[in-house]
Amino acid sequence: MKTKNIFNHFSCFILFMFIAIIFFNPAFAGAKPIKIAILPFNINAEKDLGFLKKGLIDMLASRLSWEGKVIVINNAEILEALKNASEFSGQSQALLVGSKLQADYVLYGSLTVFAESVSIDARMVDVKGIKPPFTFYNQSQNLSQVIPKINRFATDINIKVFGRVIDTPSFQTQQPAKSPEKSNGLPDIHANPEKLIENVNNSPGNEPIFIMGRNKSGKEPQFWKSRNYNKLFNGLALGDVDGDGKQETVVVSPHAVHIFKYDKNRFFKVKEISDSRFKRFIGVDIADINGNGIAEIFISSLNSNRNVVNSVVFEYNGNEYKKIVKGMARYFRVIDLPGKGKILLGQKQKTGGGEIFSGNIEKMVWNSSKAVYEPEKAVLPRRRANLLGLAFGDIMNNGINTVCAYDSNDNIRLINTRGTAIWTGSEHFGGSTLYFSLPVIDSGVENRQYFPMRMVITDLAGDGKNELIVTKNHEITGNLLETFRKYTHGQFESLSWDGLGLWSTWQTRKISGHIRDFAIGDFDNDGKAELIGLIILKEGRVIGKTSQSAIIAYELYQ
Repeated sequence: MKTKNIFNHFSCFILFMFIAIIFFNPAFAGAKPIKIAILPFNINAEKDLGFLKKGLIDMLASRLSWEGKVIVINNAEILEALKNASEFSGQSQALLVGSKLQADYVLYGSLTVFAESVSIDARMVDVKGIKPPFTFYNQSQNLSQVIPKINRFATDINIKVFGRVIDTPSFQTQQPAKSPEKSNGLPDIHANPEKLIENVNNSPGNEPIFIMGRNKSGKEPQFWKSRNYNKLFNGLALGDVDGDGKQETVVVSPHAVHIFKYDKNRFFKVKEISDSRFKRFIGVDIADINGNGIAEIFISSLNSNRNVVNSVVFEYNGNEYKKIVKGMARYFRVIDLPGKGKILLGQKQKTGGGEIFSGNIEKMVWNSSKAVYEPEKAVLPRRRANLLGLAFGDIMNNGINTVCAYDSNDNIRLINTRGTAIWTGSEHFGGSTLYFSLPVIDSGVENRQYFPMRMVITDLAGDGKNELIVTKNHEITGNLLETFRKYTHGQFESLSWDGLGLWSTWQTRKISGHIRDFAIGDFDNDGKAELIGLIILKEGRVIGKTSQSAIIAYELYQ
């Protein structure tokens, strides 16, 4: 009898658990539908693509809606919620909007158009923070490929986030006869590094034209772009900084050094070196000046108030990147002279409110006994140029090295080593938003002096004639040189000396955002030189606004 009672109790327990499962399991009891908010995508493009912004929302909404399971919040409600979150951007804005709308997930992103190349950078975040963000990055050859890519993104969300299996549209399942790598034989630079190198160009006949007026073979340079980084990058340089025989791409944000490498068809970060938040990094150069076989990383830096030069130097010791020089009151710039190799130039700015053009520009050498870089000889007298916007070499192709530099109005000047200007251009080039704070003249008005941009003298064509490679950023309105600058587009340009002046020999198409810095070198370690640019898509000047930067590369045919 006792055994029978136990069996009855056990049977009741099993029945109770079964009922509980039925009524308390969302799958049986009718789970509350998941709510998702799709924010308008940020469109970075030269032309108006407003129609595409609405189209992206409609397309994603139709593919993610799932009757009784997933509800996409009405777009009008989202736009109303965004009004109270306009001071924020990126994930901060997404979470704020999602919380207000009581959404479970928020989907946001950007679409960037560089000439014909289109990149999609999207993220879906769990408002409660339980699940990690679901990210998507893809680069397409043209706008016509955006719809299949977005469709694939929606399919991934349905499968990986909602556990939903749906039929894939027929156009998505069609595969090309050959893979892009086999069909056109393009080098590794044309691949998407974040997706383990998915080729972004399909056929030579559809390759975008980025550099105009320089190729005689009819073959156009190719183009690569990184993913968008939610950081403000201020400088870029190429060099082997760890002694492994391969080039690294070194980028500086205001308070950190980021070291990337392109290896085995993949572009990835290998190291980040954080420094004091009381510094503001504004430029970077790389060279082995102390002669120990490992290139140093020279960082031009200001204090947090932007009114004192306070530069540092890092070097890899086999285990870590150590600061071998700190608190140096000089700007740095490395110049590559044919036959002489890389030399380090330094400029000590006059203290007590001196302008950024005030100091001598000198060749620097390493003093091993003092473990410091010291001036060896003057290259240019004071008050002629700022070092960050200076190049030195045989630009006139007459066997004499000449200084090329920007003046305070971003006009290019050719200056001999005695400091005499021998030619001055009338067209503005460069254009940076990095600045030095001079003593305030009028109460309440910030006295900014903007730094000039990098320029490089090089023989890109391999014909024995040097060119001057410069940038040209285009302002949003009028001439803002003396107040606040804002640029909407940028391009690279090559200038050559014709006996009378510098004239344009080729230029890239305009790209959205503005160019912060650039380098020329074998960025992807394929034995060929590329033009590498650092692009600012969003400056992020307002508190709460996210900065956004990207790295691009043009293949150069020599």
